[in-house]
Amino acid sequence: MKYSASIGTTIGSLSVMQTSLFILMLAMGLTITPTDVSRAIQQPSIIVLNILLCFGMMPVLAVPIASLLNLSPGHNAGLILLGSVSGGQASNLFAMLAGGDVALSVACTLSTTLLGTIAIPLLVKFFLNCIVVVDFIGVLKSVAQLVLLPLMLGLSLGKIKPSLVKRLESVCPCIGVLATLVLVAGGASNCSFASMGSSRIQYYTIILASYLLPIVGGVAAWVVSSLKFGGKGMKMEETSRRTLVVETLSKSPTLALVLAKKHFGENASAIPAAGMVSLAIIGAAVASIWAAFDPIEQYEYTENKDH
Repeated sequence: MKYSASIGTTIGSLSVMQTSLFILMLAMGLTITPTDVSRAIQQPSIIVLNILLCFGMMPVLAVPIASLLNLSPGHNAGLILLGSVSGGQASNLFAMLAGGDVALSVACTLSTTLLGTIAIPLLVKFFLNCIVVVDFIGVLKSVAQLVLLPLMLGLSLGKIKPSLVKRLESVCPCIGVLATLVLVAGGASNCSFASMGSSRIQYYTIILASYLLPIVGGVAAWVVSSLKFGGKGMKMEETSRRTLVVETLSKSPTLALVLAKKHFGENASAIPAAGMVSLAIIGAAVASIWAAFDPIEQYEYTENKDH
């Protein structure tokens, strides 16, 4: 925690983190095309399933995990908040690295972000018996500035200068990773502040809780995505399946942190702050394992062969 104060006022500052998020979404926008977006919108069943997992399964999973770890009321509130918030923008990067459908990932993230303005207050009221006001106009404005605008810039650049985007394609993942590292560093500094005064056991319990929720949620989403849907028993495409898993485990710890600080105090903010680090590590690990040991190209080859 020695350098957390200086990091918190630089890398962990709101302006730096917002800029990093803008750059991350611009890099994602450069990797997708209008055709990708159109195809993603034509998969409403997966978007709806992601919404159910995000606002239905994840907050429910937070309750037994909090009980298992015997969390204090403040830390319990923080974990439930982390389970109740919308999907995080870093999921779009993880979906790309895992070989998922980036356009579908963006559609899932946007849908839970907008619906979160209604769902989050209801979930907090139900699980924590507390009224939390989520500013719909404020969230909408932030989404427009930090998510929609850079995505549209990336899409537009791809249409106007396709040759330039083709050259940038190989560096976009690196840019996205660097932007995510800045977000993680900022989250780590905030976690240090929020955990000050906790005993060593409490500190490790906070870290463990922030890892358990996305791991259990990701495994559950993987099981759900493996099931066959519809009357003909159709199985989900591999790219969509990977996207759903990544979207489910990737929450928005930044939003959870802000809500925790505003409505529940510093104790409640500890787990969301830790989640800014743990969610990035888990998302990157899952994406890397998939890319290294089960590359998506083999599924595309199989599908083309079947057709």
